[in-house]
Amino acid sequence: MLLTILFLAVSQHVSQVEFAYQSATAKKVQLAGDFDAWSSTMDMTRVGDKWVKSVDLPDNCRIEYKLVVDGNWITDPNNPRHMSNGLGGENSIWQGPRYKISCHDQPPKTPLIRTELRVGGRTIVVFAPSKSDGLPVLMYGDGPTYENPGKIQVIVENLVEARKIRPVVLALIPPIDRMKEYGPEWKAYGTYALDEVLPEVRKATGASTKPEDVFMGGSSMGGLISLRLAEEYPDKLAGGIHSQSAAIQWTSLNLHNEDVSTVSKLNRIAPTTRISLDWGTFESSLTDANVQLAKTLTTLKRPFSSKVTPEGHNWTAWRNRMEAGLIYLLGTAR
Repeated sequence: MLLTILFLAVSQHVSQVEFAYQSATAKKVQLAGDFDAWSSTMDMTRVGDKWVKSVDLPDNCRIEYKLVVDGNWITDPNNPRHMSNGLGGENSIWQGPRYKISCHDQPPKTPLIRTELRVGGRTIVVFAPSKSDGLPVLMYGDGPTYENPGKIQVIVENLVEARKIRPVVLALIPPIDRMKEYGPEWKAYGTYALDEVLPEVRKATGASTKPEDVFMGGSSMGGLISLRLAEEYPDKLAGGIHSQSAAIQWTSLNLHNEDVSTVSKLNRIAPTTRISLDWGTFESSLTDANVQLAKTLTTLKRPFSSKVTPEGHNWTAWRNRMEAGLIYLLGTAR
C-alpha cells in the first residue's frame, strides 16, 4: 500500500525582527545564524551606540544565532535565551510567537534499562525494556548525542507507554571520525555496525534476528550513512531508516564518490524498509537536497514519511521532529 505523509510547516506570517547590540567602542558587528544555515555573516548598522540588523522571519520559526563583534563570536548579551550548540559553545535563541515544540521528553513511568557493551574498542550504549526477547533493534550513529541532548531513550519509552509505537531495543553507536566513517570509509563502518555491533546487541538482549526488525537512524551525516547502508545491505537492514536532515548535498559535491539519492540507489532498499525523512526550512542546500529526495521517492511510488519545520540544523530541531519519525517507523499505521 502506497502511503506518503508530508508534514509541512503551518501557515505563517513573516515580519521584520530587529537584532541589536549596544557598544560605543566596537568597530564592526555582524550577525550570523540559521538565517542562511550559518553560511555567511551579515553586517549590522551602527546607529549611535547601537548596532542593528533587521531580518524577515516567519512567526512560527526557531532561529539559533550569534553576534560577531570585531571578529569575536559571542552570544547576544541582551537575550537570556541561549543553549549548547553541541560543538562546545552556545548559541542565542530567537523563537517566533507561534513556534511549538512537539516533543514529549519528560521522564517516563518506567525508564528503559541502560547498559554498556564494549565492541571493537568502542562503548555502545544500549537501552532496553526488562523483557526484550524478539524486539526490533533501532541503531543510531552519533550515539552519545542521541542520548543527550537528543533524549531519544526518553521519547521512545514515552511513545511506548502511550501505545503509539511498539517496544524496541536502542543501540547508540559513538563515531570515532564521523566525517570519514559516514563518508568515504562507509564500508568499514557498515561492517562494524551490522556485523559486529548488531550481533552483540542481539546476544545481550535477545532482540530479533530478522533483517526486517533492524532500523537505523541519524542526523546530518548520520542520516546520510543510514540511507547508504540501507541501500548497500538490504539483506541486513530492512526495517526502517530515520533520516534527520540527511547531508545528501555532500554527495552531490562528489565528496563521497556516489550519490545515495539516485533512482538506482534508492531502488536497492528492501521493500519492507520504512523511510522517514525530516528537515528544516533553514538548512540551505541541505533543504533543497532533501526536497529533491522526497520528490524522487514520490516518483518511484515508494512509501515514506516526511516532516518539515521552520528550524535550522540543530538538536532542538531534531528532537522536535523525532516523534513523527518514530511513530511512522515503529507504529502500526502505514
